Parts: sequence; structure tokens; C-alpha cells
Amino acid sequence: MTSPRAPLSACARPSSASRRALLKSGIGALALPALAPSLARAAEPGVRRVSRALAQEGAAFVTGCEGGCVTSLLAAGHEALGDFIRAGGRLGEVRGAFRIGAGEWRTFATTALAGDVAEATANTLATRYALGAGLVLTVGFALEGGDLALTLDLANTGGEALELGDLALGLPINELQASDGKDPQGLLKHSFISGAGSHVFWQRKDSATPWLAMFAQEGSALEYWEGFRREGPCYQVYFHAACAVDKVRKAHSRWRLPATSLHLAPGARAQRGVTFALVEGYAQMRAAIADRGLVDVELSPGMTVPSDLAVTLSLGSRIPVARIEAEHPGNTRITALGTRAGRQLYRVELARLGENHLTLVQENGARTTLEFFATEPVETMIAKRGAFIASHRHTDPAKWYNGLLAEWNMQSEVLLGPDNYDRIGGWRIYEVTCDDPGLSKPAFLGAKLAEYPVQAEIDALDDYIEHFVWGGLQQTSEEPWPYGIYGILDWKRNRESEDPGPKGREHLWRTYDYPHIVVMYFGMYRAARLHPGVSTRLSAEAYLERAFGTARAMFTVPDTLVGWDANNIGYYNEIVLPELIDALEAEGKEAWAGELRGFWEHKVRHFVEEVEDLFVSEYAFDSTGFESTQAMARYALERPGTFAPERARAFRERQFAANLFCRGWLEPSYYYLGSDYRGQGGDAYTLTYMAQMGGWGVLDYALHDAPDPHALLRLGHASTLSSWALLNSGTPESGHGYWYPGKANDGAAGGGFEPAALGQTWLDQPHWHGAWYYSCEIDLGFCGALRAAATTLADDPLLGRIAHGGSLEEAGGILRVVPRDGVRRRFHVRLQHAAFDLQLAPGVRFAREEAIEVAPSGKGCRVVLEHGAGPARTSLLTLGQVQGLRIDGAARDLDARGRVALEIAQGTTRTVVDLAFA
Repeated sequence: MTSPRAPLSACARPSSASRRALLKSGIGALALPALAPSLARAAEPGVRRVSRALAQEGAAFVTGCEGGCVTSLLAAGHEALGDFIRAGGRLGEVRGAFRIGAGEWRTFATTALAGDVAEATANTLATRYALGAGLVLTVGFALEGGDLALTLDLANTGGEALELGDLALGLPINELQASDGKDPQGLLKHSFISGAGSHVFWQRKDSATPWLAMFAQEGSALEYWEGFRREGPCYQVYFHAACAVDKVRKAHSRWRLPATSLHLAPGARAQRGVTFALVEGYAQMRAAIADRGLVDVELSPGMTVPSDLAVTLSLGSRIPVARIEAEHPGNTRITALGTRAGRQLYRVELARLGENHLTLVQENGARTTLEFFATEPVETMIAKRGAFIASHRHTDPAKWYNGLLAEWNMQSEVLLGPDNYDRIGGWRIYEVTCDDPGLSKPAFLGAKLAEYPVQAEIDALDDYIEHFVWGGLQQTSEEPWPYGIYGILDWKRNRESEDPGPKGREHLWRTYDYPHIVVMYFGMYRAARLHPGVSTRLSAEAYLERAFGTARAMFTVPDTLVGWDANNIGYYNEIVLPELIDALEAEGKEAWAGELRGFWEHKVRHFVEEVEDLFVSEYAFDSTGFESTQAMARYALERPGTFAPERARAFRERQFAANLFCRGWLEPSYYYLGSDYRGQGGDAYTLTYMAQMGGWGVLDYALHDAPDPHALLRLGHASTLSSWALLNSGTPESGHGYWYPGKANDGAAGGGFEPAALGQTWLDQPHWHGAWYYSCEIDLGFCGALRAAATTLADDPLLGRIAHGGSLEEAGGILRVVPRDGVRRRFHVRLQHAAFDLQLAPGVRFAREEAIEVAPSGKGCRVVLEHGAGPARTSLLTLGQVQGLRIDGAARDLDARGRVALEIAQGTTRTVVDLAFA
């Protein structure tokens, strides 16, 4: 570290406040007594060097520089939040490629060049680089009001025309991924790089403001990026990327965003730039996007768009959008709807399945590309996924893995199994049989069958339970550790291990595995109990007993064996435990219900009162708990006699802020909007299972907790749809799927999305931008999508009256809403003067393509229900705390949880219900 006492040059002396901030932060001034005319470019990794500061009265930033680059950037007055620049990082380093005429490309990097000082004042610094062939680059910084402007001035001082094929700026921000999530001051990047509307912002894990934001300057566009590399460059954004994109496309990348080059005639100049600013949260970031002439995008139902839903699009900008250009104009209908709330409103219908680009062209000619993904209807995708899983299994009785619901390679159309791990190697071979990837398929299939039972799929899941799970993957009730579930690499190796302990025959301790098997058994219980005419191998009571036994084992077996306490981490799919407790009570299993309630409430109390780091999982930073934490908050809030309300509310807000922190919201691309982010931000592995699982948490919070629900309703619905983009399904005309066409892949799925142009997936296979060819854990996300599926009628301040997840028409004074969320059991109303909720129990749903008729006053509705024919029975309808309920004209009372019984007549398949509220 350089001396903190070396004097500043006269032209570079900061204000006393800025100087004190630099010294307090420990970055110190100042290695050089004066700015040398030629700047050395050497940098030491991990060592922050500062030789001067930029200063301006009232500046938002405390800015330290060294060698022509910004090496320290702090928020003035908030220095304790840490430095935005990574130690050793140098903001202002540029690289690229150019050529003379049609000659060979020449590459350059300013890190290898000595720059000359072009300007140095109290608030500016500019460094000039001669790149060769008369091309001169000047990198400038200027504190301007609350901003830090970074400009790249390019001049062709030679006598021949030049073409700049690449122009990339490194952003050495102190991102979480640089420390594997361990740095408490590390930042998570939210990036949208897609033309003139490009913007980025970085947040701390505690969401403390201000956040660092970056915007493309007017006249500039960012069109490509390359991610952080451990032993290589930092995150890079490209103003021009014709060379880079040509290179990755030749390597078979699916990258489709447009890329350009810059042509400079002799004597010509061009300027490109970005501006850094501080923002105080999401609303201010949106306002800054619009005020700076970029386009702020709000929409419904999301950017993954089922073909039976239309997009309502709201665009806000200081510079209006002149037109929207569709990539597939013959399959796209765009209707201008005027303005609302000072923003432009459009309706968009996408008929072509797969990726669809819409380009926003503003009045100043600026172009921004929005990437949508059109899918089949959600209900179709649910059916196809269930059928695919059930039909892709091993059925050889001679194999120990008989019954296994198998992994599938969409690229090669190969069924994986323990005798053929295909392209999965090393310790990751567990993906095929166990752990979250192997157990996600039976979990989804069980949950799906509770909604839509198909006999062939029930038989397949029964085969899996009988031949692979009971007495294999899972210890039976007669074995030493009843209901214990074997972990990696597979149950056969563990059962036959010579090690009698937790690394072998007692490898039953990975708590994450248990909820998936609970969901599987509980789904089969519901299929058997609630759907007349379904034939299952076990009784409903037997499935329920196994669901309970597995849930109890989660809290007892791992803890007893290795001290792994199930209370410390929120697990995906454990959200079903309260419903399992209800089912046990309904079946008269009070003792079992009480025991499981005790376990669950102990965990809820631990989270509400004691857990501090909500991002800890099997990694130092992860986003896997935010379905569970919202469910725990909801459980605690609904039981004020058991949990302190003020603690429950504080926990709800803290965990929800954490859910938003690692979720795409202001990034209008289908693989970002609603997706969860891991430590890499949007650079890798998006649209994971937590996009939809955590999306349930967003939607639940929006419906029941948010003072103003509408922005979060948009995000929640977008999240629950998002990962359906990974389902490879389609019509015969569309090739049966976008990612890997062919009938054999119709209903297969990718385990995640890779935003980068090229790279490796988490499973160590190469990717080319897009969906993985293995499904891995994505069926956990589809489990979350089933739970979150809902249609919401809302008076949205930006979009107007709308049905999120459905269609809406107003006729004869009646609001007619057709649910198209895929499950058709949950309907919410959030009108300006009325709000209510309808939730049907499994086994009953709103009739397909039958409108729910809502009075404009919101004081009542008429619904048509569909269900299986069977004996006379009752089904529960949950309405929350409505007043003065009347059903078919008769007054009815709700129980303490807002439920009322509906009568279903013998032998009927449809029931009409008229509801009225006071």
C-alpha cells in the first residue's frame, strides 16, 4: 500500500472532506507527489493504490485515482459500506480490436500502454492512448453533479478509414463472486446489456443504500458482455462487439443480440460513455432509467409468455418510443393503447413459440432489444412434463435401479442411468439417481398428480416408489433408521459400503433430500384421496403415513447421526409441511400432526428469532431459501398467540428484502426478469428452480403483506412463469420445442439458463448460451410453479385493469376472467375498492375456459367448478377474512382460517357457486 502522507499535486487536491474520507477508508493518498506526464500501467492484484482524488463540492462520490484509472470509489457519507472498486481493480481500462479498411484485425489493451495526461483538474482526469495507425483513444473521468461520467473519445488522426470491431470497458467492481460470496461488503450485480437502454446496478447483501448504478450515456449503447473470470479479466461491457460476437458465433454460440462496429473516416471522431450514479432503491433506479432517456419497462404477465396470454407493456422514458419492431412481424401483433401514468402502453401477442425479440426505437434513434420467450399454455406444459417424466424411466426388473425416473440428454436423446452417466462425470454422477436433481422428478410428478392425475403416470410413480425408493433409496419403517434417505453417490453404494458409519451405510444425513420425498408421497396421498376413479398401489392412508414418517425423519435422523440440525437452513419443498399437518388432522392423526407441528414451529421460531444470515446454504452465498422463509413468515404471522407479531413482521421484511436482492426485476429479458441470481449475478445459471419457488414468496408477499401490491404482483407473476422457458415443448409446426427440436424431446427440460455466449454449466458441460440439455434440478422449480399458479384481477396503476395469469373482458357491467395459470385453483382480486381471495382444495378447480364473473363492486362472483365424478362429498374453499359471506343466497360462516365447506353432489363433474360478500 502506498504512503498515506505523500502530498497531492495542486491540480488534483480534493476537498478536505473527500481527503478525510479517503484516509478514513484506509485506501490512503497518494504515491506520487505530482501526476507524471506518462502514466505507468503496472497494477498489483489485491493492492489498492491511490495517487490523487477527484473532488467537487457536493459530489456523491469519494473518488481515488492512480495511473489514469479510478481505483477507489466510495459513496460520500457512506464510506463504511465499503469501496465499490475491488482492491487492485482499475476502472478505465479498455481493450478492443480495429483494422484499416478490410485488413487484419489488430487488438489493443490500455493496460499494456503508457498513457499521456490529456487533462487533469480538480474534478476531471483524461488520459490519451495512441493505439496505432492513427487511432487515438482518450479515457476521461468527470465528476458532474452527483454523477461520475466515464467517456471514451475515439479519433482517427491518420489518413485511412478505420473500423473498430470491439470496444470493451472493464468494470472491476467488488462483486460477491470475486470472494465466492464470503466478503460482507461484496456486491451483487443486476445487469441489462441490450443496446441504448443498458443499465447496471450493484447491491450489498443487506440491501443497504445507496447502490451503485451505471447507465449508457445518450448516443452510446452496450451490446455485449463477458463475465468475471477468477484468473482473468473482470466483467467487461462492450460498446461495439462485432468481432467478439462473430467469434462466439463461429464457436456455435446461440447469441442473437445485434452487434456493431464503428467506422471512422480520416479526421473523424466518436464518443462513447457510461455514467455512474448512486440510487436509493428500486423506485429511484427506475426513475433514473427513465429520466436519463433510457427505457424503464413494466409488464404483465412476464417475459416468459404462454401463447394463450397477451403481454401488456408499459414503457417510461424522457425520450418517447417511436415504434416497436418485431423480430417476427408476421407472428406478432402490437397494439398501441395510448398512455397511462405518463407512460406508453402497448398490447403484444406472440404467436411464434421460442425466443422473440422486440426492439424499442426511440425518437432519437436509440435502439433497445427486449428478449421474450413464447411457450405453450402452462396447462399444456404441466401435462407434457408429467408425461415425459413418467415415460422416461428404467423398467428392467434385473437392475437395482428398476423404476428410476431418469435423466435425459436433449442434445443426443440419450436416457441416463447408473450404467450410463453419459457426459456427467466425477462426483456429479449423483445427479442421475439422488440428491436434489434425482429427487426433483418424483417430487414434481407427485405434485402434478395431485392436480391432474393420469393413470399411466400414477403407475410409473408407484413403480418408482415400490422398486427404487422403499427399501432402496429410503429405509423402510422396519430398518434401523426408519424413513431415512440415502445420499450421494447412490443408495446401492451406500447400502453395500464397507463403512458402517455416515460415509457409508448410514449416509442418511442430507436433510435437503427429505422434503422432495415428502412432496412425492403427499402428492400420491392427494391423488388417491381427492380424485375418484384413480387407482393407486397403496392406500391414501399409507402414502400419508410415509409422508409423515419422512418429514419426521428429516428432523431426527440427520441430527442423530451427524448432528445436522434441520432447523438452520430453509429447504426447498418443505413449504408443504403445514399442509401435511392439516391433512394429518383431517385424517384423525392428531398425535402425528402434533409431533410434526412441534418440529415445524420450532424451526419457524428459530428463523424468526435467531437466524441472521439468510443466504447460507451448502455454499457461503446461495438463494435457495426464499420459498421456505416466506412460508415461515406467513405461518408465524397467522399465529400471533404462538409467535411474537413484531418479531414475525421484522423477519418477514428482512427475508423478503433478501429474496428481492437476488432476483432480477429491473432487467427486462426473459432469462433475467423474475429469475433468482447466485453469486455471479446474471452472468451464469439463471432461471434456476428458485426463480419459481422464490417467486411464490414474492407473490405471497404481494398479495398479503405489501401496502401497495401492484409492482410486486407483476414481479411475482413474472417469476412464477419465468423458468417455464426451459421446458422444451411445442407444436408439430414449431418442431416440438425450441431448444432441441424433435418429438423425442417434447416435454424434456433444461436445468438452467446460461446467459453468457459460451462457457461451462454447473454440471461441467459446455454451453452455447441458452438452456442446458440436462434437466438437473429444474423440476423443483416446476413444483414451486404449481404452488404459485394463480390468476389475479387487479387495478394496476401502470397497466390498468388487468388479469395477471388470465384473460379479462368486461361485458354488461360484469368482469369476466378466464384463469390460464395452469392449475386453476387460486383466484385473487385486488381492485381499487375491493379485495378478496378464492382458493380451492386439490381435486376441484375452476372449469376450463369458463369465466369467473366478478361484480365491478368486488362484492361477489360466480364460479363454475370442475371435479371428478364420485360420491357426494365436501371440499374446502378458502376465502380469507371476508365479511357477510353468502353462498347461493344462504349465509355461511367461515372457520378461524377463513375456510368454508362446499358440497359436491354425487356423480357430478361440475358445480356452479354464487358467492356474495357484505
